[in-house]
Amino acid sequence: MNFNLDLVLAELADWGPTARYRHDSRLDLDRVEVLGPSSTPRTGSLFVVDAASFGTLDDAFAAAGSFLVLGADAPPEEADEADAPPVLYVPAGPGLPGPAEMLARLLEMRLRLDAWSETLLTAMARNAPLQEVFDIAAEQFANPLMLSDATLYFVLVAGRLPEELDDRLWTSAIATGACPIELCMEAWAAGSSDPGAQDRAFLMENATGDGRSYLVRNLMCGEAYYGCFELVDVNAPFQPADFALVDYLGNLLSLVMPLQSRPQPAEEPLGPLRDLLDGRSVRPQVLEYALSKAGWRADDRFFVARFGAAEPAEDVGARGQTMRLVAEFYPLARFFDDGDAALMVARDADYPHAALRARHAAHDVETGAEPRFRAGFSSLFADFSLVRTAADQAALAYDLVDDAELGGAFGSTLSCFYDDCWFEDMRVRLALDTDASWLLDHATVALARADAEDGAAYVETALTYLGNGCNATRTAEALFIHRNTLAYRLKRIKALSGIDLESPAAAGTDLLRVHLSCRLLAQGRR
Repeated sequence: MNFNLDLVLAELADWGPTARYRHDSRLDLDRVEVLGPSSTPRTGSLFVVDAASFGTLDDAFAAAGSFLVLGADAPPEEADEADAPPVLYVPAGPGLPGPAEMLARLLEMRLRLDAWSETLLTAMARNAPLQEVFDIAAEQFANPLMLSDATLYFVLVAGRLPEELDDRLWTSAIATGACPIELCMEAWAAGSSDPGAQDRAFLMENATGDGRSYLVRNLMCGEAYYGCFELVDVNAPFQPADFALVDYLGNLLSLVMPLQSRPQPAEEPLGPLRDLLDGRSVRPQVLEYALSKAGWRADDRFFVARFGAAEPAEDVGARGQTMRLVAEFYPLARFFDDGDAALMVARDADYPHAALRARHAAHDVETGAEPRFRAGFSSLFADFSLVRTAADQAALAYDLVDDAELGGAFGSTLSCFYDDCWFEDMRVRLALDTDASWLLDHATVALARADAEDGAAYVETALTYLGNGCNATRTAEALFIHRNTLAYRLKRIKALSGIDLESPAAAGTDLLRVHLSCRLLAQGRR
């Protein structure tokens, strides 16, 4: 790699050098030599020279080249310094090497930088994971690095982090997996009037008011923005050399980020599925081909979930973060924008719907963790052409997440399943609040009358038994009664109403109608 004059300044820090030039990461040098009779002025050259020879320098060198002057104190700063050649002065002192020895020192430094650069480029060329690339990059920095993608979704951290890091931006990002957008925007605005348009490293000094500073570099390729990476001064103050290395690393990463960055949950591979979600018809052959590219089949069992943040956000970046975070939990699913939320289409073979619902029923949540998402899940379907119906079911369940009886949670997600709230859908569609008597099963009505007289919870027992798939063990647990008590109630239900829940086929019992009638009657008692 071409090294920078600021890197030379950092290399010679032990001798107390003084810079007389404007620090610039683009002040690259591709050649270093001891100034001699055969030397000619050249813009990309660094000339190592002693103080006496520098004083007799030909005027032609004033227009081209940079200089490392040994054994000389820096002159006072001048207003027209920008027009003078870049000069680095190293004062006289014990152990100061001569020009030849200093040249060897600088060539050794360049070899180290070349070895680091070659390792970095080799990792990128073989499409190594970004974590590996950043671990290599961090070797040249005293402070740690953090990479974020285009939606400020936190990707990775590399380098030396203090054991107990306490930083307003980084601590939150590492803990939650996403950059705190509002804090980041506020901090970046302190470092630049238009931070998103910066194509070189820029400093956010005391950005959050706690004395801490951040060095930020956007990753851009043409007009496309692929995210950024930043350093925080938790180990050492920033030096001009950091700017040079950050810009060099940023230029390399801008070439590979379009290929290596984690892709946004995309809709293009399943365009026909997007058409179905929008209510447009799709020919079966077209749908089968599109699904085959994702390794799916048209007759696969699938479900749809509508995901959003636990606390709804209007900011597009925050919604993008939510989609990306959910995609981390369900990498085999496909995601589609749905206004203030996202629709997730997933195969039951990849994420068993029953297992998710079981976690919801068991309230399997992370101890002490605040919920991060809210989600409504549809029923299972075995025909992808019905994805619009599944999406409607998921939307209904999503709206009922906060319902005390129907909503629940698992993991870090507030949840509701359509299989638990389908009656609400039917109640609204059939206007059951006005007159639902025509739907009631007469045998169930007779059971409800006996229930009112005896107070034996027959309707509740029948409803719970049917809701648990006619499983006696789960029903007894749900009702907190012994299985013998449940068996007695089922026999009483049959004796009072003729409804045989244990052998419905033999008695000609319509379980769906009984279930619906029980739900209607239970709803009317509320």
